[in-house]
Amino acid sequence: MRLALLPVLGAGAAALGRPAPDTFLIEPGARAELHRLWAASIESRTERVACLASTIENDTVRITRVWPLENQDVDSVAVGAGASLDICGPPDWQGTVHTHITLNADHQPNAKFSGADRGVMLSWGERWRSQGTFCLLYAETGVHCELDGPSGMLAFPSATY
Repeated sequence: MRLALLPVLGAGAAALGRPAPDTFLIEPGARAELHRLWAASIESRTERVACLASTIENDTVRITRVWPLENQDVDSVAVGAGASLDICGPPDWQGTVHTHITLNADHQPNAKFSGADRGVMLSWGERWRSQGTFCLLYAETGVHCELDGPSGMLAFPSATY
């Protein structure tokens, strides 16, 4: 599935060292695993996390694989970050995806990374010294993804997958 998205630049495309990607593509196998991750999160009423494999080719970020981390210490509003920082690094993994199953104060899906999420993203970049791909699932088919790391941040608008 190809999601044509206009990027919202944080630190700027120049900081990425190449033209900014303007499209996210979620490969079919990864899409199926994202759906399973969301279903498991809803069923257990806990947030779930998975390792994410991605590539950047020309103007496209491709999400190629998703690998759920099982049996992590989590509660209904937080994902334990230790395992994702230890396991979800290069060369096999380029970041993480996690679920937001709680609603915000307006009773809407929470489609934004929290402050704690940003801290984990920063820690990931510092640990692995590379740009990471980070996504969150905020509804059955709702996803928000960003590239973040030492070279800058690139956010894509929330979309369906």
